[in-house]
Formats: sequence, C-alpha cells, structure tokens
Amino acid sequence: MTSGYKTQQKNELMSYLEMMKGKHVTVNQIVAHFSKIGVQIGVTTIYRQLNKMVDTGHVKKYFIDEVSGSCFEFVGENRENSHGKHFHLKCEICDKLIHFECREILELQNHVRAEHDFIIDPVRTIFYGICKKCFDSREKLPDQE
Repeated sequence: MTSGYKTQQKNELMSYLEMMKGKHVTVNQIVAHFSKIGVQIGVTTIYRQLNKMVDTGHVKKYFIDEVSGSCFEFVGENRENSHGKHFHLKCEICDKLIHFECREILELQNHVRAEHDFIIDPVRTIFYGICKKCFDSREKLPDQE
C-alpha cells in the first residue's frame, strides 16, 4: 500500500514538472503548489524524486548561487530543452531565472573559445540584473532621497 502512495506522489510531481516544462522551479515553489491544491508531498520525498529524475536525465538541476540554492527544469525523455545553447538571466530583486538565447552572446562565446582558449558553459552562465517587471515597478516608486 505504501509503494502505491509513493508512486502517486511521484506521478503528481512528474505531472507538475511536465506542466512547468521550459521553466525553472525551486523545491519551495513545488511545495507551495502542492500545498495550494491540497496534495501532501513531503519535502524529503520531493528532493528524493527530483534527484532520481536528475539521475535519469528527465530533469536538469541548476545551482544558481548560495542564496537561491538549486532549481530544476523538466526536459523529458527526449531531453528537448537540454541543447545547451541558452544562457540565464537572474533578477536580483524577485529571483526569477530566465532562459535566453542571443546571437551576440553566442558570438562572444565563440570569440572566447577561439581567442582565449576557454569554453564557456552556457547552461551554467548567469547574467545578474533586474527583470522588466521589477524595473518597471521601481520606476513607479517615488524618488527616495
């Protein structure tokens, strides 16, 4: 009976990750989602299942920084999103992590390889700044002197 329960939790988690395909999610976001819909899955179970999915290649794990911890991205059996041609933008205000592909950055990557004998790992490369939503909301705030 217990194994069926764990299978149900695994299925619930896999379903959620598939729904979030192409997006990064943290364990806290996963916990919040299941709490919101009234499904009880323990944090330990979530970590265990995510690690198994990372080991099988169905999920990619990104370590962003010491503050944010790790986030996860569902890539499925065919590893559709694992092409490695995208970089990441991280908002320093809301912690949102955004995939982005840019020809100019790829040209920079090629330049660094050709001229400096160094290969940049695009999946682990993160540019820090402020996303449009946070920037726009800061613009609306009155000046503080």
